[in-house]
Amino acid sequence: MLERLVSLLKGELKAEGSERGPFERRMIAVAALLLEAMHVDHVDSPAEQQRVRQLLRERFSLRDEAVDELVDIAEQRFSEALDDWEFAEAVRVGFGIAERQEILTMLWEVAYADGQLLQLEDMLLERLAPQLDLPEEASEAARAEAVARAGLMRARRDGQ
Repeated sequence: MLERLVSLLKGELKAEGSERGPFERRMIAVAALLLEAMHVDHVDSPAEQQRVRQLLRERFSLRDEAVDELVDIAEQRFSEALDDWEFAEAVRVGFGIAERQEILTMLWEVAYADGQLLQLEDMLLERLAPQLDLPEEASEAARAEAVARAGLMRARRDGQ
């Protein structure tokens, strides 16, 4: 941990650095941020867990086994991280603006997945939007899209 801090301070550690293994750094960063959105309130509901896996599966066209592996790697990287900045920076550098807006939408979807938005979740996502270099209107659009999708998901679950 101390080595990572020293490397970060020296400028040797880059958020967009390469990653060993089957997943690109930016994919791990997206997964880590989704996990942070799920963990921030210290309650990982089954709905949030399922939504994280579904979003990763759909976003990156992964099989269930690959999603499991990506989540495991992201959990490990997140537990080693000093801050979520390195993940937000990897997303900012690794994706275009429209993709970053979609990723923010995914983050909001995780926050809304359990049917309630807690203040910690709201504060996290409001803080991440500027780190992802998204203008306020894109951030608001991402949140509105997530709310709309959450409503559609509930309607489908209820059989409507």
